[in-house]
Amino acid sequence: MSRKIYLFRHGETEWNVAGKMQGRLDSPLTERGREQALAHGRLLAQLPPPDCYWVSSAGRTRATADLIHSSVQAPEHFSDALLERDCGTWSGKTPTQVREQHADEWNLMQADGHHYRPGGGENLPDLLARFRQLLMQWQQPDCLAIVTHGVVSRAILGHFLRLNERQIRQIKHPNALFYELSFSQDGVNVQHYLADLCDNGLKFEHGGVALNGICEELPPQAVSGE
Repeated sequence: MSRKIYLFRHGETEWNVAGKMQGRLDSPLTERGREQALAHGRLLAQLPPPDCYWVSSAGRTRATADLIHSSVQAPEHFSDALLERDCGTWSGKTPTQVREQHADEWNLMQADGHHYRPGGGENLPDLLARFRQLLMQWQQPDCLAIVTHGVVSRAILGHFLRLNERQIRQIKHPNALFYELSFSQDGVNVQHYLADLCDNGLKFEHGGVALNGICEELPPQAVSGE
């Protein structure tokens, strides 16, 4: 078991801005997304360094990891087990399009967002299962950085914090935020860091102050898409 885990979501992408569900599809980082990742790296350089990175094999997470890695270098290991939830036929669509084209499916998702598989894809238990399988396959270092996706991040936090279904659904992970999990005999402590816009909205920078607990409410400047 790692003593510390940093949990990153990829930087903002073009489809995040458009409100499209990405799932197993991909889109490039925006300039804001690149700045978010660079800001994460600058703050990570001030914290206990990770022994290695576990990175989703998607293009947007690889690009994010490369930018973080420019400040804090460590071996990188890529895995499909960290890919975003498969959204099936919903991939590439906005929530409005799904509501219009698949009204019954959308209502089922709203009724049980934990177990329902959007577009015939994956649900939260599916994500938990593939992450737990990865934990059994790969040795965890003392300090680990994970670069993954929004919904997978919720599953990972749910696993380590032993959250119930309602608590997992409440987790927010905007692109400009990353989590820090610290493990001890007393249990698991979680805090998060949120980068703020600066330089007239052209850059992101972390103040370096950790906020206790998980983020349950998106900040006004956040763009959060799946």
